[in-house]
Amino acid sequence: MEKSNVFSNDEIIRCTVCGKDLMDDIKMSMVQIITDENDKIVRVIPCCKGKCDQILQDEIKESEGNGFRDLSAFINPYLYINNIMQMMDRMFEGKGFANQEAFNAYSDLILNCYQYVSRNLSEEEKEFSKNISLLPL
Repeated sequence: MEKSNVFSNDEIIRCTVCGKDLMDDIKMSMVQIITDENDKIVRVIPCCKGKCDQILQDEIKESEGNGFRDLSAFINPYLYINNIMQMMDRMFEGKGFANQEAFNAYSDLILNCYQYVSRNLSEEEKEFSKNISLLPL
């Protein structure tokens, strides 16, 4: 799977259980999304389908909800932005994240998948990005 040059470092999306690079076999990769009784996300867990997924399933508490998405849904351009918009809707409705760890895991997933969704930056865009980042919001 080809990555863009948007980020200078090479981020890898690893299985939480075995450590495998999930992009090596995208069809056998997923993200478990665990929610609490208030439907807030408590964990976002990238993993391999099958054995690793089952290990994580066995650790889910009875009071927690378990959803999942194929990792490929996070690298498809339409579904990528759709996932972000759904999360923004959840946050607006007060059903975002139950803790900082879940928020950070989702943020890392979105950032790491972006390099597979985006195109390469031109030299002009790289320079503009560098300059604009120096300005206050």
